[in-house]
Amino acid sequence: MSDFETLTPVRKTNDGEISLWEIMAVLVRRRGTVVVFTLFVSALAAVYALVQPLTYTTSAAFRPQGSEQGGNSQLAALAGQLGVNVGGGVADEASPQFYQELLVSREILTSVSDEPFAVHEVGILKLKDLLEIDEDSEALRDEEVLEWLRTEAVSVSTSRETGTVTVSVKTEWPDLSVKIAEELLTEVALFNMDTRQSQAASERVFIETRVEEAEANLEEAEGNLRSFLETNRQWENSPMLTFQHDGLRREVGLRQSVLTTMVQSYEQARITEVRDTPVITVLQSPFFPPLNDPRRLVFMTVLGAMIGGMIGIMLAFVSEAIRRPRTGDPARAEFEESWDAAVRGVPLLGDRGD
Repeated sequence: MSDFETLTPVRKTNDGEISLWEIMAVLVRRRGTVVVFTLFVSALAAVYALVQPLTYTTSAAFRPQGSEQGGNSQLAALAGQLGVNVGGGVADEASPQFYQELLVSREILTSVSDEPFAVHEVGILKLKDLLEIDEDSEALRDEEVLEWLRTEAVSVSTSRETGTVTVSVKTEWPDLSVKIAEELLTEVALFNMDTRQSQAASERVFIETRVEEAEANLEEAEGNLRSFLETNRQWENSPMLTFQHDGLRREVGLRQSVLTTMVQSYEQARITEVRDTPVITVLQSPFFPPLNDPRRLVFMTVLGAMIGGMIGIMLAFVSEAIRRPRTGDPARAEFEESWDAAVRGVPLLGDRGD
């Protein structure tokens, strides 16, 4: 090793900190290492971006409707008067956050994965066949499809200000992206309709029983009032009888009010049970993407250059620290000799600026 190539240890300033000039000197001496790793990793990142398959993204937006809250609130108030708690989850089920979780739920995604899709130049296939998923069993193939839909193909976002739910679908086929988005909207609408009709059926059965009880209670109250009038024909002249009469009349009026409200709720539940109108308003239907998604080649290349540069700088300082003058430690001397022999086999890593 020539005198010009002799390395000096990194000197420290008086306050114990490493001098900036010494750091710059190390980077200059080891510039080959930094440059090689920067170019190598950035090239790998660029190649990775280029070999990725083209993808096409479409999106759809809808807003949940809360039209059922009025009828259910009336039912909840009525049930509360009767000492029955029917719950209050209607508002939560109409929130955008509910639909955000619903769209990536297993039930919805399983329905989508089981649907055959007609893809241009490919044919009519299910997703597990279209993606050519190879597993030991059909159950594992189905799980792979669900994971692909949840993590790669489907993404959902919500807006607190407008209450809008936006679902985006990204696949390698533009028509498949559109069809999956359409199928997701269809499954959400069917889920809403089935849930609403099932809830309405349960409410109808509950209210139907309560209507029968309310009719019986009204007949009993009317019977008590009728018996009182038959027994006390001159009740107006007695303050006590007047008080009893007014109480019986109030009881009849209350039973009539309860029965009227229950009958109205019963009719509303019957209507809701057979109603097939959607409870979401589609603001934007899925559109056919005219262009593929950007590959982000520049971003990936710059990111790779940054990562490669950091790796090169770290290796430069590690190599510089190892190649400092020996301190008399035999073990360190043996390690440094082994390192020198290894570095000489890679010319660019041994570049010290001469």
